[in-house]
Amino acid sequence: MNEYAEIIGYKELEQGTKLAVIIPEKALGEYLKRFATNGIVKAELRLDDGRTITAEQRKKAYATIKDIAFYTGYLPEEMKEIMKYNYIIETGEDYFSLSNCSMSTARLYINFLIEFAFKWDIPLLDHGLNRTDDIGKYLWQCLKFKKCAICGKDGECHHVDAIGMGRDRTKVDDSNHEKISLCRIHHSEAHTIGWDTFADKYHVYGIVFTEE
Repeated sequence: MNEYAEIIGYKELEQGTKLAVIIPEKALGEYLKRFATNGIVKAELRLDDGRTITAEQRKKAYATIKDIAFYTGYLPEEMKEIMKYNYIIETGEDYFSLSNCSMSTARLYINFLIEFAFKWDIPLLDHGLNRTDDIGKYLWQCLKFKKCAICGKDGECHHVDAIGMGRDRTKVDDSNHEKISLCRIHHSEAHTIGWDTFADKYHVYGIVFTEE
């Protein structure tokens, strides 16, 4: 279920932020009650700042659509509509236009396009690092699909938080360690010049990775 909601209040608590929202002109009490009865008590929150898509976002989206079209044999205009409807089906969002959608929608759509390319091993003419509009999500995608965050080649996990010399990596719980996916060349470079220098050079960082 996707609904438009307005935030009418919030309060900072020790365990997080408590929000008060209103969903205009909708009576959803019984619907939410059924969710709670089935143990579904979590929701995803997406904040929209009201600004429209930027020229840079539009450029990134169209360039990625063009790469996917070239790989699959479709015309770019055909691929644009195919990918847009795939995104709508997967997310439940309303139809949108890349001419005037919100910055938030554009960011999520670019995430979707890059993840589609990674999932199906579709080569991008420019590095994904230059295509992304959401670096945190991009770094997660690289870890999930084992792509180098710098160049897009096949990647392997680099631990930003060092596990330690002499420890058996197969027996260490690294779930709370910060990681990044790097190819052999960039992995070697990260070790050679040091993580801080590497991170400053490429404007990347390590993240705690989970599949969710």
